[in-house]
Amino acid sequence: MPPDSHDDSLDERRHPLRMPPDWVPPYPSFMSELGENASAASMAVMGCQFDAKDLLLAVEFASGLAALMRETGVANHVDLSACECDSAGRSQLVATGYWLKSGALTSFFDHPTFKAYWARHSLDGLGYGVFREVFDIPVERFETLHSDPTHLVGVAHAREGVSDPIDRHAYWGSMRDRLPASAGDALDPSGSVEILEQVSNRIVVRPNENVAVIRSGQDLGGVDGIERREYYADVEPVLRKGMAFLRDEGEEVNCLDCRYMAFVDDTGSATDHTFGLAYFRSLADLERWSEHHPTHLAIFNAFLEFAPRYGPAMKSRYWHEVSVLPAHSLFAEYVNCAPGTGFLSGLAD
Repeated sequence: MPPDSHDDSLDERRHPLRMPPDWVPPYPSFMSELGENASAASMAVMGCQFDAKDLLLAVEFASGLAALMRETGVANHVDLSACECDSAGRSQLVATGYWLKSGALTSFFDHPTFKAYWARHSLDGLGYGVFREVFDIPVERFETLHSDPTHLVGVAHAREGVSDPIDRHAYWGSMRDRLPASAGDALDPSGSVEILEQVSNRIVVRPNENVAVIRSGQDLGGVDGIERREYYADVEPVLRKGMAFLRDEGEEVNCLDCRYMAFVDDTGSATDHTFGLAYFRSLADLERWSEHHPTHLAIFNAFLEFAPRYGPAMKSRYWHEVSVLPAHSLFAEYVNCAPGTGFLSGLAD
């Protein structure tokens, strides 16, 4: 269903749109369509936390995990990414998978091959940690945005189609407006990160109700000349500074965790396609950071100065995925990981 045809007219909405009257977006954007039969998408962020000396072990673990997700797990899409420095000062290599078939991810976790692989890398005393952050995302709580309708990244690899240009973008509040559930639900947070299980080197947690997850990226692959030089001179340093603020001082804005990452190939070599993966206590917290905090306003203003120079001829491509999740639809497991990694940051000291 095209995103602007949701059955959420102003008369039916409990929470009004923030779209200004007679709004005409200044540039086109598009949304992925998962198909009428898709009620949810499963996403698993699974990886290795390590120091430099264990890089080869991390590459072996992450690439092997990605192969398992594709072959044994029959994932609709899997990608590999790297984080140079996480909130614990360590590096990460991550395989992120998407499943659109109901129960497929659970079946993968129950498969003996996966269980044996996970157990082998979960032994006490290993010098690296492994983790999985698992999300079952109802489609009414999920939205995507693409600057290029042909650009495939993340769940878009599994989509059934792409929308026509949409109206609900390029204004503050448009992210919420694109979530169908927001028509009747304020998506307010409640509760806190809860420990489900803790044994020795392993801890399993469940985040609070209505945690917001954003995966937002910029693809400079294939971009050369002045556009590339100006992006890396004028935009990327400001973006990196904002991601570092969320990583190191995110508590100020209720950001539970942020990783600035780059997609990598199967050898672990970084590409020119980066993204931020961040977990906020709520959509409102993500919105407040986006609309009001100096670190995001600096990113926003740098991009607004950069993008109009190129207009429709701009070769770099931009995208994001945002979900707001009921607590029962996600959990996270950390084995041999540093305190404060991922959702562990939400635990009381």
